[in-house]
Formats: sequence, structure tokens, C-alpha cells
Amino acid sequence: MKVIFLDIDGVLNSIKFDRLRMRDGRSDFIDESRLPLLKQIVDSTDAVIVLSTTWRVHWDKNEILCDNFGKYMVDTFAKYGLTIYDKTPYLGIMAERYNEIKDWLEYADGVESFVIIDDYQYGWGDLQANYVKTEPHFRFGLEEEHVKKAIEILNK
Repeated sequence: MKVIFLDIDGVLNSIKFDRLRMRDGRSDFIDESRLPLLKQIVDSTDAVIVLSTTWRVHWDKNEILCDNFGKYMVDTFAKYGLTIYDKTPYLGIMAERYNEIKDWLEYADGVESFVIIDDYQYGWGDLQANYVKTEPHFRFGLEEEHVKKAIEILNK
């Protein structure tokens, strides 16, 4: 199994997108122009999406247990043929994303390769080679160069 650990803020949206969204009074939080890029990664690698974003608290494998944000994610991803496979565990308010991903990997079966797509440079340590950093402040989050790098990591 190939896994995409996915952040949302800064990956599937950007500062520019947020400004336009607020200006126009829109309630969407995901820049749908980024989803075909995510779909390209999934289609090129057969990877599954695991939420590592703080938004993961809104999503559950049992769709009935998703709150409005969770349902919004499911519905928005579905428009592009994308599904969420799982989410990293919540290890507490002070937990590092690194530890949440390591924990998920420890208990997962058959992980062949994985990529972490995030805009924030956490202390990735031994996961650094699997990290793709997006730029939401001066760019748009997930972009074509990140897609190529993610595919390369997953298909190594």
C-alpha cells in the first residue's frame, strides 16, 4: 500500500484563496483547483489518502459520525473521484505531527511507500525524505512540482 499523509490548510488552500473566499463571502475551505493535482498523485501511484491535518477530527470512516466539516471534505473529494482512507491518531494537544504519522505507520500493514504533503516544516527527522513542502503564502499550496515529487517518492 502507498500512502499520502495529507495536510489541508496550506496544501489544498492558500492565503490568496482564503482572501478571495472571504471577500466573496464563500463558505468553501478547500480550493477545488488543487484537487485534480491530488487526483493525479493518486491515479499515478494507486496511493490512499490518510488525513494528517488537524481537520481529521471532523472525519470518521463511518460517514454518519462525520460532522459538517467532515461531510464537506468527503463530498468535495468525491467530486474528483477521491476518497479518504484513514486518519492519523490524535495523540494529545501537544503531540507532534511526526509522532502521529509514526504511530499510524507502526500499526499499518503493508505500507510500501508514503509521502507527507504539508506546508509546515515540522521536525520530520527520519521522515524528511518522504516530505513534500508546499508554499501557501506566496503560491497556491499544492502545485505541479509537488505532484511530481510526491509521485517520485511513492513510486521509488
